[in-house]
Amino acid sequence: MALGSTPRQVPAGHHCPACGGKLERLHRNALDRWVSLFRSVHRYRCAEPDCAWEGVLGRLGKAEGSAHAPTWRVRVLWFAMGAAFALAAVQGTRLALRQQPGKPGPVRGGTELQSLATPPGHDFEGELLPATDARVARNPSPLTLRRSCSWGRPGGNPYRGTVAQALSASQLPADVVRQIDEMVERGWVRSQVEISRTGIRTLDGRRHFSSQIAAMGFGNTLCFKTRVNFVEGHVEYASLYEATDSQGKSYAVMVPYVCRNVSVLGERAEAEDETPKLPEPASWTLGLLALGLLAVLRRRRPRSEGR
Repeated sequence: MALGSTPRQVPAGHHCPACGGKLERLHRNALDRWVSLFRSVHRYRCAEPDCAWEGVLGRLGKAEGSAHAPTWRVRVLWFAMGAAFALAAVQGTRLALRQQPGKPGPVRGGTELQSLATPPGHDFEGELLPATDARVARNPSPLTLRRSCSWGRPGGNPYRGTVAQALSASQLPADVVRQIDEMVERGWVRSQVEISRTGIRTLDGRRHFSSQIAAMGFGNTLCFKTRVNFVEGHVEYASLYEATDSQGKSYAVMVPYVCRNVSVLGERAEAEDETPKLPEPASWTLGLLALGLLAVLRRRRPRSEGR
């Protein structure tokens, strides 16, 4: 036996599998305790100085003086707790991954960076689309085409063209242009929206769009990818119009009251899902395990209190 060691009681009937000598019991590690959920074991080492054997052996029965083996309820309890912790860790990891940014987007050019760096409350007119851009070649309107703008001063440079010109320059289908042009002329408003730097929402709060506008008219210009750059807390209001093309795609267009800047919000709105979401299978399993754990504890309590 090593100097300074404090051997524990060696149960009769257990001998070293290597040399047949006496054994001394050691503290179990986490793996041993996990194995004990399915088969009762203890960790031993040989007390003979010339033998280095150490390992686990099954516990001896009650008549031989060993500790009581855990009942099936205790094993189920430990298993349920382990499974619950594992599921909780998986769910926590999934939530953390959801909050992380997804795939990296396209590398932003200098103009986009300038737009993002524009102080709140200031406009940035972006840059002219190059002549090689297909949108320039297909532009049927007299509007100048630009990209990567910031809209920070409502009413600072009101749109001077027509609704049809802005929508045609935005490359919307001809039937959609005709529908929305007629809606604006006749005042057939689908809804009203409030505009802020954090997003564009209908007044009932049921639908919302990004603050990155697909195309916006101002002055004699149409700018693709216009960012709302209002000061914090500032809100503007606009009429919302929608139309569907022959392929079934829906397009949303807003016209702010302050400057009449015809703005294409996109093919469709990002509608908030009002349907109650069903729990995921892992959530169901975690809930069932928790109920089972409570049931086991409830059944064990009267027995423990009566001892």
